[in-house]
Amino acid sequence: MNSASSIKKSDPRDRALFATLVAFVIAFAGPAPAGAVSPSDDAQWMFRPTVMVQVNLSIPDSSMEQISCDMGAERPYVPATFTMTYSKSGQPTRAYGPSEIKLKVKGQYGSFRCLPSGEKAGLKLKFPSGARPWGLKKLTLNNMVQDGSMVREVLSYEAFRSLGIAAPRTGFAQVTINGTYRGIFLNVETMDSVALPRWYPTTQHLYEGSYGSWWGDVSDAGSGHYEVDEGDEEIRTDLQTLLDTARNLDAGWYARMHPLADLEQMTKMWAGEWFLGHWDGYSQIITNNYYLHSDVGGRFTMMPWGTDQSFQWAERYDGAGAHFIFNGCVQDPICHGQYVDALANIASRWRGWLLSRRADTVYSFVTAESMGIADVKSFIAARPGEHAAWISTLPKTPRNLSVSSARGRTGTINVSWRKPSSAVEITGFALEYRLGTGAWTRVQLSRSTTSYVIRGLAGGRYTVQVRSLGESAISPAVVKGSITVR
Repeated sequence: MNSASSIKKSDPRDRALFATLVAFVIAFAGPAPAGAVSPSDDAQWMFRPTVMVQVNLSIPDSSMEQISCDMGAERPYVPATFTMTYSKSGQPTRAYGPSEIKLKVKGQYGSFRCLPSGEKAGLKLKFPSGARPWGLKKLTLNNMVQDGSMVREVLSYEAFRSLGIAAPRTGFAQVTINGTYRGIFLNVETMDSVALPRWYPTTQHLYEGSYGSWWGDVSDAGSGHYEVDEGDEEIRTDLQTLLDTARNLDAGWYARMHPLADLEQMTKMWAGEWFLGHWDGYSQIITNNYYLHSDVGGRFTMMPWGTDQSFQWAERYDGAGAHFIFNGCVQDPICHGQYVDALANIASRWRGWLLSRRADTVYSFVTAESMGIADVKSFIAARPGEHAAWISTLPKTPRNLSVSSARGRTGTINVSWRKPSSAVEITGFALEYRLGTGAWTRVQLSRSTTSYVIRGLAGGRYTVQVRSLGESAISPAVVKGSITVR
């Protein structure tokens, strides 16, 4: 058999359990951005942590001989035979194969394992055109050898998606190779030309960044730090322009970067890396495990990857030199404010995500091979208090923001607010406004100023916000939402 098929419907009890578990998944799904296409998604059924598929691989000796146990050796795709089945309540419901495919070993420092010697090696499977199970081009099977809990990637990717950040979906797979069971693997959605259209209307490039400057100069788009997963491998002008602009820390950094990068999206990702304890990500000391996506206009967003060591620790500001975009952001007053806002936004949603309960749900599917989730749940419980302690070092957010159109005056907005009582001295205020989804304009005001008239505005819908300033800190913004200027 070489086609996907549905064999049997589940009974009512299965459907009830499935509905309960899927409710958790929907809460973390994260909608595609406005304007995104709606491609077919035939494989969505397997990318749920409540699904455990069975993958059977037959790898001939001729293929095994081409797979090196040297992590630094070349890794060619080699021929293999693939079969996948899925059962519920002991009854098979879906099946595919046997089918001829190609595979290679994946993983680097820490996660690399020797497949020929029988170790639990991570795998990347590639399906031939015209014989793709449920429309997939590739299947990524992570060995989870650095995540004894087996829940970290599931929870962290769900949280990122809840923030509207493109991140892979996940399921589980029990993998057998040449008749020997190798264990439970994480079935991670491959971010390629099949998955990306669910998030982005267009794709020019998808770059994968790894290991800081260990593999190449991070400031050079053509270096070994960047692997091109989608798009032209030779022409990398979009990335080089982004890097060169980010490294220029002269005044006006935000204005120069705004056309090239969705900084609001990126600050959400970096805030997520801290909150989720993803110490091995972009905004952390190694500058590792991330994607940069550019659309056909050359505007970039960022995506997480390799979160198998999340829920451990991370730094809000680590001072490392290689993450140019993050460094430029936190020294720019407008972008720094967006990062603080992103941290505050996640704090307001953390308890509602019910991550501890979610960890229990996912753990129930991998209990037989998991080393336990006590440390993950301890981290989840402690994070709100750690954030609150940091927030207490910032000036308080302004109160009672009021925004109105000036009567009889075109192109103006009246803004007023109240100075909060703050343990941290307030040295001034920052008034920020923007037209539609355009770039923010910032006006810095004295600490005695609690009202301001914005003049000379073009017609349209504006968003206005105000934040308190301290000697070396900035508060989250109080946002008034939209107002129409005529």
